[in-house]
Amino acid sequence: MRKYREDYEIVYEDDGKGGEKKVARYIGNFFEIDIKGSELVKFRRNSLILLAIVILLHIAGGFIGNRSMYAFYIVLPYVFSFLPMYFLADGILRIPKEKKSYRRDEAELSFDRMKKSSTFLLIFLAMVAVGEIIFLLFFTDDRNNLEFLFLSVESLGVVASYWLLRLQNIINVHKIDG
Repeated sequence: MRKYREDYEIVYEDDGKGGEKKVARYIGNFFEIDIKGSELVKFRRNSLILLAIVILLHIAGGFIGNRSMYAFYIVLPYVFSFLPMYFLADGILRIPKEKKSYRRDEAELSFDRMKKSSTFLLIFLAMVAVGEIIFLLFFTDDRNNLEFLFLSVESLGVVASYWLLRLQNIINVHKIDG
């Protein structure tokens, strides 16, 4: 990525056959986190479990045949919430399984991406739940059970997304002085 090209330099090394080959060497800053290696594995596992719960609840809510899914202020945040889910899953899967000194790209593409994506996911899921409440209060008279089922499933997704965001409070990424 171009964003991280300043952190690398190209050096020429002997390839053993009388020629030279280009090798990228990292010269940027290193970062570390404040938790132990066993806690890092536990954090990664718990994050994956919570993300799976959020995804299952969100998709299950989409299969409910309620009228509010035809309202743009509910369906747009519902659909847009899949984008932060993708980036959140990408960030979680990039978390290393062992503790070490991380390069800038490793820290930003895993821990920072995870924090940003889970924040946006919580915002979009909350928008869906608030939109459903507005729909129930102002635009429907029959108080269909499917609407309340959708609201309850999405509310559980909001709670799971909130816990995923809270779980990340134990992670502090900071630059190593040196």
